[in-house]
Amino acid sequence: MKKLRIIIDVMMFISLIILSGYHITGNKLHEILGTITLILFMIHHILNIKWYKALPKGKYNKQRMISTVIDFLLLLDMIFIIISSIMISTTVFSFLNLKTTMFARDLHLISTAWSLILVSVHLGLHLTACFNNIRKRIKESTLEYVIYLIVLLLFIYGAYAFIKTTPWQELFLLTHFKFFDYNQLPIFFYLEKLGMIFMIILLTYNMIKIITKERK
Repeated sequence: MKKLRIIIDVMMFISLIILSGYHITGNKLHEILGTITLILFMIHHILNIKWYKALPKGKYNKQRMISTVIDFLLLLDMIFIIISSIMISTTVFSFLNLKTTMFARDLHLISTAWSLILVSVHLGLHLTACFNNIRKRIKESTLEYVIYLIVLLLFIYGAYAFIKTTPWQELFLLTHFKFFDYNQLPIFFYLEKLGMIFMIILLTYNMIKIITKERK
């Protein structure tokens, strides 16, 4: 079951990254892949039903509270993406004959923008134990400083990509349109997305470290 959850999560993550490149996939493939992601999203929650059952149990420290809030915000954001996707669909859900409105387009623009942030924070929170384990393994090893240097360079690249692509324009609906650089090679577009995600994951991990130390 655990392996299946990991496979579903990896597939969903990859599809979300690909979906961010609407100008690369085109509308038809974008909608088909979005529908597949919706199915993966539903399977993900079915496989993690125990998480919902455990919500009323146990104590809530700062880390668990933050993680729970982020998880629910991500769930709400995905619901907004699903609703807006159906409303503006011209291929997969065209049989519904729904009229595309500016509200639906704006909702899709802002919800998809926030999904990258929330997914990244979600990953940062749930990979904390994994990162701690890696830190222990490389501590005082010959690779320690090499790995730290690589992490630093990736973080700087992520920060550069974040500033370059100005995602806050969509996050706070400062624009009503998504602008793409059609001259940019797809590989560099997706590398920028991955760089931003890594940066946010690293920031989240360090934030949790600070919170954990304060609690101790």
